[in-house]
Amino acid sequence: MNNKQCILLSHVFVDPKEKKKRSKLKYIEFSVMHYKQNNPDAYIILTGHGLIPKKAKKYCDFFYWEENLDLDEIGKGHPRFVNIGIDHAINKGFKYLLKSRADSVCLIPNIFDWCEKQLKKKKYLVTQQSFREPPRLGDLFIFGELNFFKKCWDTTNWYEFKSGLEPHANNFIGLSNSDNLVDAIKDKGVFVDIFRLKWICFRGPGNWNILKTKKKQIIRNNLISFEKYLWGTAENWHEWDSDGNLIKSFDKELITEKEI
Repeated sequence: MNNKQCILLSHVFVDPKEKKKRSKLKYIEFSVMHYKQNNPDAYIILTGHGLIPKKAKKYCDFFYWEENLDLDEIGKGHPRFVNIGIDHAINKGFKYLLKSRADSVCLIPNIFDWCEKQLKKKKYLVTQQSFREPPRLGDLFIFGELNFFKKCWDTTNWYEFKSGLEPHANNFIGLSNSDNLVDAIKDKGVFVDIFRLKWICFRGPGNWNILKTKKKQIIRNNLISFEKYLWGTAENWHEWDSDGNLIKSFDKELITEKEI
C-alpha cells in the first residue's frame, strides 16, 4: 500500500423507489472498480446513501454507506458524506486527497499522481462547473492538500445556500489573498478543464446505455470520442470539441483553464 495516495468517491445516492436504481448501482460499482484498477496503490474511500452498492465494497479500503436517504444532502454537494471521507483520510495520516463523484471516471491512469504533478506548490486543483459571478466553485472533482481541503468544506454556513457551489467558493475565497474567485484560484489553486481530466460521466442522460457497451475501452482509458461523454455534456451545460476547445456553455460566467 502506497500511503500517500487517497481517493474519496462520493456525491451519490440510490433511491429504492427510482426506476433506474439497478443501472445506478451498476455504474457506481463500475466506477469504483475503474478507480481501483487504474490507481492500484490508492486507498479508496466510498461514501453515500440509499441502496447499497454491495459489489463496490471489495474495491474499497473504507466504505461508509447509510441505507436511509438523507434528503438534506441532495443538491447541496453532499457535504456531510464528503466530510466523513475527509475526516477519515485525515485520521489515516494522508496529506493529499483526490475527490470525485462515484458515478464517473477519469480516463487517465494513476490520476492521483497526475493531479499531484499539476498542483505543484498550490493547494487546490478544481474544474468546472465554476463561475465568476456570483462566485461558484465546482465541488465535484477536486485534488488538494488535505488540511486546506477540510477548510474548504467547512459546513458552518453551507446549508443556507441553493447548492454546494456557493459555500464552497466562499470558503475558498476566504482562504486566499483575494476577494474574487478567479484571483483566488490564481493565488491558491490550479484550474484544469474537464476535457483535460477526461472526466467521464455515467449519470448523464443516455450515457450509461451507451458506455456500458464500451467498458473495455473505458478500462483501458482509450474511449473513442470521449468528449461526448464528459461530465455535464449530456445535460447541455457545456460542450468541448475533439481538440479540447469549449464550444458551448449555458452560462457566460463559466471559468475555463485559459483565464487562470
